[in-house]
Amino acid sequence: MGPVDYLVVLFPEGGLTGKIAPELRRLSDSGIIRVIDLLIIRKDADGDVESFEVSEIGGELEEALQAFEPKAKGWLSQEDVEAISDDMPNRSIAAALLFENTWAVGVKKAVIDSGGKMFEQGRIPPELIEQAQGGPSTIKVKEG
Repeated sequence: MGPVDYLVVLFPEGGLTGKIAPELRRLSDSGIIRVIDLLIIRKDADGDVESFEVSEIGGELEEALQAFEPKAKGWLSQEDVEAISDDMPNRSIAAALLFENTWAVGVKKAVIDSGGKMFEQGRIPPELIEQAQGGPSTIKVKEG
């Protein structure tokens, strides 16, 4: 299995549409990612939280995201929903996506087949990338 990442996208209430589905489909169809889990989290005006699987959404949004209905549900838990919703403003909706980076499976196999092993892995926050693009790199390599 390749590395697994998560992404939470926040919208004002009513702002989540099916417009992200074609790009997810392109990435999935081309073998770049595999959607593992997808939850929709809604926080109403009173701060009450609900979460929905794709099949529970209904309407055009469900139709657009139907291809990403996870085969194995439950990777994203109620604890994840609570942690995400804690930082959500009232009257908002979020899409929480858990996906495998399937493009990395071949690289991982090549590394193992050549006698190598994964030494370190991480994600650089977007803010640091923006900073680095404006000046010298702030990324430091561990000396070992």
